[in-house]
Amino acid sequence: MARNNYFKVSTRESDLFEQLVTEQVKIYGFDVHYIFRKFQNIDALFGEDPVSKFEKSFQIEMFVSNYEFFETQSKLINKFGIDLQDSVTLMVAKKRFSEEASKYGTTVIPQEGDIIYFPEYGGLYEIKYVGTRNSFFAYELSCELFRYSGEKIDTEINEVDQIETNLVTNIRKFTLSSGATLFEGETIYQGLTLGSSTYKAVIVNFNQGDRIVEVRGEVGTPSSLVPLRGLSSDASVYYSTIEDTEKTYLETNADDTDEIELERAALDIIDFSDKDPFSEGNY
Repeated sequence: MARNNYFKVSTRESDLFEQLVTEQVKIYGFDVHYIFRKFQNIDALFGEDPVSKFEKSFQIEMFVSNYEFFETQSKLINKFGIDLQDSVTLMVAKKRFSEEASKYGTTVIPQEGDIIYFPEYGGLYEIKYVGTRNSFFAYELSCELFRYSGEKIDTEINEVDQIETNLVTNIRKFTLSSGATLFEGETIYQGLTLGSSTYKAVIVNFNQGDRIVEVRGEVGTPSSLVPLRGLSSDASVYYSTIEDTEKTYLETNADDTDEIELERAALDIIDFSDKDPFSEGNY
């Protein structure tokens, strides 16, 4: 059956609906910073780019459409422990987003991978899906808590830029003068005690065969005349050379204590010097 010819669709009605949506978001929404992701060398197979950048940003109002605000969507247990997937669903008016985004010469549509920062709450969320199912005049953004993985951040927003400063540190390499047993994750220092130390750092990698120790988070200046002491291993050893590397370390909030204890226990249980542990010496 054809549509009734006596009722005409007016563009004024469409404009009115769009204005009402925009006004509601302005009234009930929050001011957030929308930050564009700039891809540098994207992997076509996995859709990832570990060297992407976050530079351009603008402020815009968005409405939180899910009732729980920052809700925990699910709790997963994987090999790294309990994984909390904090999520939030946001709504932004299409017209307002186009107006603000066009000022920066970028796309006028929200993109998966871009991030959103809430100044009032300090939350940083990454867009996972962009939909329009609930409104012709707004984008519905499904977001999850942003997890930093080495991207370059230079947004001129101090709180956001500080993430890279806090999490990324340079790695320095020591070559030890003699063999020693050190643990990855433990603190090494120079001095009688850790509290009175003139130098301290945290071990990132330890190659016992090559006597190479890589450290991060250095405090103070090391000296080849003073031995390096291991806080957990109780080792004391001198180093012969020191070298700056181009490597960086991504800090996490994980506690290294359990890892060190497991490594120490392994040394007591497993004989790593045995080259043929399964044939009982027949080969």
